[in-house]
Amino acid sequence: MATLLVDKKDQLFVLKEMLNIEKLCKFPQFEDHTEFDMVLSEAHRFAKSEFYPTAEEGNTKGCIFDPKTNTVKFPECYRKPYEKFREGGWLSMCDSPESGGDGFPLTIGTAVSELFYAAGFYIYGTAELSHAGAKVIEKYGTDAQKALYMTRLFSGEWMGTMCLTEPDAGSDVGQIQTTAVEEPDGSYCLTGTKIFISAGEHDLTKNIIHMVLARIDGDPPGTKGLSLFIVPKFKTDNDGQIEERNDVVCTGIEKKMGLHGFVTCTMSFGDKGQCTGYLLGKRGNGITEMFNMMNEQRLLVGLQGLSYSSAAFLHAVDYTQTRKQGQSVDPEKKDIGGRVPIIEHPDIKRMLLTMKSQVDGGRALAYYTSFSMDMACVSTGKEKAKWQGITELLTPIVKAYLTNNSWEMTGMAIQCAGGYGYCSEYPFERLARDCKVSSLYEGTNGIQAMDLVFRKLIGNNCKNFAELLKQIETTIQVAHQIEAIKPYAVTIGSLKDELAKLLDQFITEKKLGDTLSLYAKATPFLEAMGDVLLGWLHLWQMTIAYEKLQAFGGEETILKSTRNKKDEAFYFGKLNCAKFYIDTLLKVTKGKIDALTVAQTPITKSFNNSFTG
Repeated sequence: MATLLVDKKDQLFVLKEMLNIEKLCKFPQFEDHTEFDMVLSEAHRFAKSEFYPTAEEGNTKGCIFDPKTNTVKFPECYRKPYEKFREGGWLSMCDSPESGGDGFPLTIGTAVSELFYAAGFYIYGTAELSHAGAKVIEKYGTDAQKALYMTRLFSGEWMGTMCLTEPDAGSDVGQIQTTAVEEPDGSYCLTGTKIFISAGEHDLTKNIIHMVLARIDGDPPGTKGLSLFIVPKFKTDNDGQIEERNDVVCTGIEKKMGLHGFVTCTMSFGDKGQCTGYLLGKRGNGITEMFNMMNEQRLLVGLQGLSYSSAAFLHAVDYTQTRKQGQSVDPEKKDIGGRVPIIEHPDIKRMLLTMKSQVDGGRALAYYTSFSMDMACVSTGKEKAKWQGITELLTPIVKAYLTNNSWEMTGMAIQCAGGYGYCSEYPFERLARDCKVSSLYEGTNGIQAMDLVFRKLIGNNCKNFAELLKQIETTIQVAHQIEAIKPYAVTIGSLKDELAKLLDQFITEKKLGDTLSLYAKATPFLEAMGDVLLGWLHLWQMTIAYEKLQAFGGEETILKSTRNKKDEAFYFGKLNCAKFYIDTLLKVTKGKIDALTVAQTPITKSFNNSFTG
C-alpha cells in the first residue's frame, strides 16, 4: 500500500539525481550519514505497516470529547504505532545528537515526512507540533527548560502545541487578549482563551506542553507587547515527575469538514486563576520566537498538501488501471471490442498527467527548499546568506502553492474515479476533505502571498529573487546545450524574464503608492511564480531524464520496449511529464502573468458597491 502513497523511485530521483544529496556527506555536519536508501526503505516499511492501517479508523471513529471531564480520547489504534514511532527516533532524526537526534540532513527528513504525512497524518501531524515546540525551546530556553521540556518533546515522551489563535484574534495576532501576570517566584499566571489548537488535549502522552502567546500585564498593545510562555498541562518536579494538574482545560473540540482523526480544541487558561506558565526567552520577544515555530510548520504544511496530492494521484492511477468502462476511442484499438480500463480514455490520461506533473514538480520544490536549508547549514559567509535567502523566499510558496494544488488535485482524483470517487469506500473523498485545511492554517494562503510580495520580494529589494534566478538560469543554459529540449528551455527562459519584468512593475506601483492593487494581485502572483518554478524544476528533470534515455538507446527505442523495463519506463515518464507541463499547463501561466500587468481598477475603496449595487 505504501506505493499508493508516495513514489519511492521518484523520491530517490529527486534526492540523488537532481540534488545529489550525497555531496552533503562531504561536510562535517553530515559525514556520518550515507545510507539514505536504507532510511527511506525503512520509512516506507513503517508507513505501510504501522501508520496507514490507522487512517480509516481515525477517519470514521474520530476523536471523542468528554464534556464531563474535559478530556479527549484518540482512537485506540494510534497507541502502538505512536510508541513504535517514538522508539524509532523518527521525530528527531534531523536534530543534533546533542539534543538527542540523529543529525540527518533535512532533505532526507523531508522525504520521510512526506511519506508519514501521506500514510498517517492524524498521528504524525500531532507529533510534529511537539518537534516545533522543542526547537523553539532549544533556541530560546534556559538550560533548565531544555532539560525538562525540550528533551521530552524531541523524544515524543510528551507532546506539544502552538497556541496563538483567539476568538477575536486570528491572523491579526496583535489583537491577542490572553494576559500574564508575574508571580513572586518568577512564574506567570495566565488568563485567556485559545481556539483551533491542534492536539490541545488527548490521551496519547502523559503530558502536553503548550507554547502560549500572551501579553504581560502592562506591556504595550500590538505584536511588540507579546511574550511566549511554556504552559504544561501537568506541573512537574525538575525530574519530570507529574505533581498536579495545571489550570488549563479543553472546553470543546471543533467539528470539522475533515481531519476527523486529528483533534483541534478550544483551550481555556486560568479559569480558576491558577494557570502557571514560564516565560520563554525575552519579555516582549514572543512574536519572533513563535515565528520560529510557524516557519517550520509552514514548510511542513506545504509538505502535507503535497502528500495528499501524491496519495490521491497514485490511488487514481491504481483505480483507473482496474476500472473498465466504455470502448477505446483510439483508432488503432477501436476494433478490439469490449470494455477497456478507463486509463485508456484520453480525458483520464489528461487528468492523470496533470496530477503527476503537479506532484513530481511539487516534490522537487519541497525537497529543493529543504536542500537549501541544508546548504545554509554547511556553508559560511555569502554562500550561507545566499541559501538562507532562497529558503526564506521559497517558504511562503511551498506552503501556499502546494496546499492550493492539493485541493485541486484531490478533486481531480475524485473526477477520475467518477461516482465511486465521491463514496467513502475509496480514499478520494477523505483526502479531499482532509487536505482543505492545509490552505487555511499556519497563516492562510492569502497571507503567504502578501508575505511573498511585500516582504520576501519588494521588502528584500529582490536580492534573494536574483539569487534564485541565477539557479534557474544555470538549468536553462544546460538545457540549451541539448538540441532536443532546447525549445523547452526557451519557454522557461521567456517566462522567467516575464516574471522578473512583472516584479519590476510591482516595485514601481509600490513607489507610486498603489498598494491596494498589489494586495489584490499577491495571490495570483504567487500562483504564477509557483507555476514558473515548477516549470524550471521540470526542465531540470528533463535534462537528467533525456541523458538517461540516450544511454538506453533513445526515445524511439525505449517506446518499443518499456513494458518490462522499469528504469527506462521511469525516465520516459519523467521526460513526457515535463513536456506535458511545459507545453500545456505552463502555457496558461503566460496568461496569468499578462493579467497581472493590468491595473485592477475595481479594487478601490468603493469596491463594496460592486456587491450591493
